Amino acid sequence: MGKLRIEPKVKPLLTDKEYDLYKSALQEARRKAPGNKVFWDMDPGENAGKVKKAFLYVAEKEGIDLSVRARRKDNSLILGFNGGRPSRKRGKRISAEECTRRIINVLEKSDQPLNKSQIVSAAGISSSTWNVRVRELLEKGVIAKLGKGRQTTYYLP
Repeated sequence: MGKLRIEPKVKPLLTDKEYDLYKSALQEARRKAPGNKVFWDMDPGENAGKVKKAFLYVAEKEGIDLSVRARRKDNSLILGFNGGRPSRKRGKRISAEECTRRIINVLEKSDQPLNKSQIVSAAGISSSTWNVRVRELLEKGVIAKLGKGRQTTYYLP
């Protein structure tokens, strides 16, 4: 006859021992951060993504404002501490409709055709978002284009 075995539904990200290791490393790094660059050198074969995720997890639980970037040339992570300053927040994502509206508004205000970079900066959208939305607008006939390649400009027909 078998026996009852109970396991958590979700495996924890870190063991208690790992959590304590990352926590003490973060606390020491934060103490030494003013005036210094702080690096976490990884062992060969250690996954940078997993280590970064672990640091960010512990930092969130401990209330530490942390940024982590990979430095590939020497297999290390750069730890950045905000030191109580408000963190730079990225803007909220905008909907497809909002992006389309912004592109059209920029073109309506212009008395001449504009190129991609002019529209992207005036509309406050990313280049990748532009690529998707301009294709849709061209297919629907809402906007038109002149030229090819880098000389392409866009206007309202």
